Amino acid sequence: MKHKRHLDFELNLIPFIDLLSVCICFLLITAVWIQIGSMSAKQAVGGQPASETKKSPTMWMYLENNGDIGLDVKDAHVPAKMARLKVQNKAGKPDYEKITSIVTDLRNLEPQLLTALVQPKAGSVYEDIITAMESVKKAGILNLGVSPL
Repeated sequence: MKHKRHLDFELNLIPFIDLLSVCICFLLITAVWIQIGSMSAKQAVGGQPASETKKSPTMWMYLENNGDIGLDVKDAHVPAKMARLKVQNKAGKPDYEKITSIVTDLRNLEPQLLTALVQPKAGSVYEDIITAMESVKKAGILNLGVSPL
């Protein structure tokens, strides 16, 4: 004798709806995170091919662990003695007043100098990086960046 299957059954949709609501939450969080975490690479220095790169004066600041700061001006019309400088530390700390005065002099010699990139060492203190950027900003250089280690 054949037994007929019972075709009348209940389907509990609550767990399925819970799973979908969790998936929707992850979708929304991911969409917001991707929007916030994006960066326009067109504004980065060096992201374009060499043929499209416009040579603009740039100043590199090299932070040393002992407080010395090296200044290197590239693609600018400044005297050779001003193109590459080393500012000695004052009592173990960088001499920010001297840096501001030197950068002001460089800006007077080369008004197109608007970009400065800071390259810290692995042991550089975060406060020194920010203060170096502020001292350069006081001198009139507005395009600032930090080079990766």
